[in-house]
Amino acid sequence: MISRTTAYRATVAIIWALALWHSWTSRGLFVDGANFLVHIARHEAFFDFYLPRLYAMLLGQIPVMAAVTLGVTDLHLLARLLSLGLFALPTIFYTLALRRAKDDPVLLAVVIAAIAIVFMTTSFFIVGEYNTLYAVAILIAVRLGTAERLTLWNSVILLLLALLAIRIYLGPLLGGIILWKLWRAPARPVVPTLLHLASAVFMILAMMVAINSVVHPHSAEHLVETWVMAADFWQNLQFDLVFGATLLVVVWGLVKPHDLKRPLPYLVAGLFLGLLALSPLLALNDGLVRPLAKSQYVARTVSGLIIGGMIVLIVTWRSPAVEKVRALAALRLAAANGRFLTFAFVMLVAGVPADLFLTQSWVNYLDVMRSSVRGHGGVIAVEDTPIGRRPHALLIENWVLTSQSLLLRGKPGDGVLAPPRDFTEWVPFPPQEPPNLGRFYWRD
Repeated sequence: MISRTTAYRATVAIIWALALWHSWTSRGLFVDGANFLVHIARHEAFFDFYLPRLYAMLLGQIPVMAAVTLGVTDLHLLARLLSLGLFALPTIFYTLALRRAKDDPVLLAVVIAAIAIVFMTTSFFIVGEYNTLYAVAILIAVRLGTAERLTLWNSVILLLLALLAIRIYLGPLLGGIILWKLWRAPARPVVPTLLHLASAVFMILAMMVAINSVVHPHSAEHLVETWVMAADFWQNLQFDLVFGATLLVVVWGLVKPHDLKRPLPYLVAGLFLGLLALSPLLALNDGLVRPLAKSQYVARTVSGLIIGGMIVLIVTWRSPAVEKVRALAALRLAAANGRFLTFAFVMLVAGVPADLFLTQSWVNYLDVMRSSVRGHGGVIAVEDTPIGRRPHALLIENWVLTSQSLLLRGKPGDGVLAPPRDFTEWVPFPPQEPPNLGRFYWRD
């Protein structure tokens, strides 16, 4: 079994190594990220098109905007810095949650599980602010769960996190927990109490912002598409395997709590994790049952429900109610919580091969696209390039194809890719009239 210290340090090392590697490979350009960078380079300003997402959106753009302000015109470097901002933000919050939970094996296991189940399986679409907001929600829950009393420092941090999470639909849950912690506090100093109340108010406002963004969406068509895709979470193979392993252990523990100190439930669930670790091998055939970058997008909605369940688990674990749940009471035994922590860490490690496979696929995709746009001038039909064929076609999002190719040009005469001929939906700009990025070009 793994120790708390080893699990904590190894998890932090893994998530930061992956964040840096994803940034170096410019993974932030996947789908909307490319459109973000086109707007940033074109206007040399933050891209803030949607008010409900404002805070998380702008924070992720700070590194790239700092470089633009200093005169950097290399789109390759700017793509890396945009990716760094997008990946570093949730990684910072998960790191803080891990640090706060490192002395409790069960809490530490839950935070690692959140990373393994949610972040590792839905973050290829890193430009989505949900990546940051889910991490913030876990951090808030861990801080609330581990706070023994109301202090000024904890209250200030809680208020800042509540401000950042102003659009998260988990706001009512977190707000209710804040009020519950206030009710149970042994003492209520005036300033910390007021700050906790203000944090609870912001959490309720977060729900209102979330509701308003649904009632008055930025795009009604996109909202409908999102609702439809939410039911397709099962198409994400990585998510299916790691969540299946988790669900098996949870159900087993609820039915036979004392088995949590035995290796059997974890060994059975480990079969799912073994398949997850080997899943990149599925790319050797020509089927769609394999890790897919675009499939990560469809699991982001159900992931919010999982984060909500983890928040309840965290708070319950550090409350008197823990004794009423036999499975949680069983985890108080060192043999049980040690295996629980080890299993959570194995979940994280098992997801790394698929992540590396998808990132390398992205590197190959950008290399082939760069070669295509630099080998021709004018508008290039994607069907006439290797990008339009497998495996690269699995990474294509038609509406942003022209934006991605525009960023990869090395000189004014390089071409841009057009979406497939049968694609008739919205695009940011027609390939025949690409925006002028001036002095900004991709330099190798």
